[in-house]
Amino acid sequence: MSTPDIKAFFRLAHQHFDALEALFNSREGMRETELRSRLDDGSHHTASSGHVFRELQAHRLIEPRPEETASFELTPPVRDLFREFRRKQKLSTPKAIQAYLDRLEELMERLEDRVEQSARAGVGRVLEDIDTEIEKIRTLSRSNREAVLNRVTELRAETHSDSVRERFRMINELLEDYVTPLKNIVQNRGAFETLFSELRAALSEAQTSFSDDAPMVRAFTSTKARLQRVRRAVLENFEAARQETTRLYEQHETNSDMLEGASSLLSRIHHQGPGALNLPNEMKLASFTMRTVFQDEGLSSYLHEMVGYEPPDPEPIQEPSSSPAPPVLDRQELIADVRRACPIPDAMDWLIGALDESAPRRTLRAYRYLLQSSKLSSTFQDTRKEYDLGDTMLSATPVQVTVDENASS
Repeated sequence: MSTPDIKAFFRLAHQHFDALEALFNSREGMRETELRSRLDDGSHHTASSGHVFRELQAHRLIEPRPEETASFELTPPVRDLFREFRRKQKLSTPKAIQAYLDRLEELMERLEDRVEQSARAGVGRVLEDIDTEIEKIRTLSRSNREAVLNRVTELRAETHSDSVRERFRMINELLEDYVTPLKNIVQNRGAFETLFSELRAALSEAQTSFSDDAPMVRAFTSTKARLQRVRRAVLENFEAARQETTRLYEQHETNSDMLEGASSLLSRIHHQGPGALNLPNEMKLASFTMRTVFQDEGLSSYLHEMVGYEPPDPEPIQEPSSSPAPPVLDRQELIADVRRACPIPDAMDWLIGALDESAPRRTLRAYRYLLQSSKLSSTFQDTRKEYDLGDTMLSATPVQVTVDENASS
């Protein structure tokens, strides 16, 4: 099959967008006669619908549906492009990311072999392949996040006539099939974090072998920057999907429990009668007699005592505290201080000593700045440790921080 002309591809997509959009919205494809009719109605050009129809196939915008010769659909790349801009991405299982991680591991081994052979051209090709796989992971992660959030929005809007119990089941499946398995991949010491650290170390070691080759040094630096970006993106996308799904799960879990309880009570009333609930004793219902204000002698005497009442002087306003407010945490200044103090064997321990331990939020914010900085390299240790933050005890894995020598100052 000949390679389609990319200019003609986009020209055809622009000229016949309405027909392609209708084809995208049709889940079961479109008959050839209907598609040709749409090409005739929506085209302002002189080419016949038959010619345009053949051009759309030749440039891989449409293709026949499987086992149907007279019905057509969009090709997968065009369909994915529509999903991207219509935000209708499909959910993909975490195994998809695992497949890319396995491919990156293969490329890392190939990189080490090419470096040992001092094959400059081979190293360059491997770096290009690594860049491609990294971007695929970033695209997949973003698409999966939007697909999860779209599903959560639909369930929250309750546009379908599903019961509370059925919606709860769908949310539970979303957690079990997509969110929770992904946590095992991207969490600390998971497959993603482990491979990220190993690949970053392999790239840094390989870069030293080409330290005298400026173009290769730039290529290595670019790949490591892509790796850092996809790491942040995957973690952020996972956290956004996890928070929204968990919040909706907890809400529907409560609704499901209330529905189950109400159903149980109604069933009990139906079979045993209202007396089976023993409401007067269980709910402690009170009885009282309503009396008017003028018949209540106690209230009447109280109102007479209120006549001529003078309120006491208000309490004096206390002087504001003389202790100064903590200074605003400057991100750039903090990173500069950390770079000067590197290497730091335990980032959290260093921050507790450098900042006010009585302000745990300030310390945790600074900790996040360190982990997200592109100028620093973070390495998680194996064992967890407890940190004393005044009134708060924090349990976390120690992180060693060093300066990224390849990051721009």
